[in-house]
Amino acid sequence: MDTYRVARLPARLRGFALPDTSTQPGGYVEAGDHLVLEEQANHPTPDTDYARLLVSKLGALDTWVCTRWRTQRYATLVSQERAPAMARLSFANEPLAVSEERLFALLGAFLDYRYDVSRAYYPWALPGVRVPLAPPRLNNCCTFVEGLLVKAFSEAHGAAFSWDMRRHRQMMIASTTDYFSPVTAAIESGMALPAPSADVPPHPWTLIQGWRSQWGSGHTFLAVDHHAETDKVLVLESNAAFGLDGVGYRGLGNLRDVGLQPPAQWWTRSEVWTWRRICSTYPFRRQVWLKVKARTAARR
Repeated sequence: MDTYRVARLPARLRGFALPDTSTQPGGYVEAGDHLVLEEQANHPTPDTDYARLLVSKLGALDTWVCTRWRTQRYATLVSQERAPAMARLSFANEPLAVSEERLFALLGAFLDYRYDVSRAYYPWALPGVRVPLAPPRLNNCCTFVEGLLVKAFSEAHGAAFSWDMRRHRQMMIASTTDYFSPVTAAIESGMALPAPSADVPPHPWTLIQGWRSQWGSGHTFLAVDHHAETDKVLVLESNAAFGLDGVGYRGLGNLRDVGLQPPAQWWTRSEVWTWRRICSTYPFRRQVWLKVKARTAARR
């Protein structure tokens, strides 16, 4: 079974931009358990070891810390089955952000949608691009994610948010030059920040592009939340599998059956997938963290 690599810090350590204390400082990492993204042993000299940690309280999201100098150790690196609890970015002061409340409100337009991989219609027009409008109320994974996010960000920010046919084609993965183009479009349009790696547990409201094979059986979906203690992920998607025929929460049901917001204590349900299962199902994947603020609903 795969495990997470974790650094246990008994005391606060200074972070650095690179695995070298002579490089630019990157704030402080507080005592506690932190997810390890990368390790550098005996670097840059045999006297020191470094680890790159995910520290979302810092502006840079990740930073390097010195874990050993000669015989003195500043952190213990261990492997464990659960990811450590991660501090959440609030995006409260982010100019180009949308509220979680707005996203849940917009989900109401997808209540009656059914999944159709080849026929897709949008509940509303999108800026800068002509899209087919419902009825019929049919969509697929790509059109659902594009329709929800572009509507939310364009209404919240008007001319400050730009969308066009190039971005639309990215959401549809219309080119073989970029098989993760929905992720690329979210970053380039300003809707999201790149995650430190494809393997770190998703942040609340993460956009994921996954492939079961290279490059077959692709899927675009949203991770609304990750519950660190159980490793469960609240997946929001348009699909014809995992208990869905349309838009809903994976393993829990369609929006028309369970409602717009997820069931209370969704992480206790056996049908909800773990992050580890998602990673093994989509071995080729990338993720970005959407700029969503005022998050409250997913942790009821």
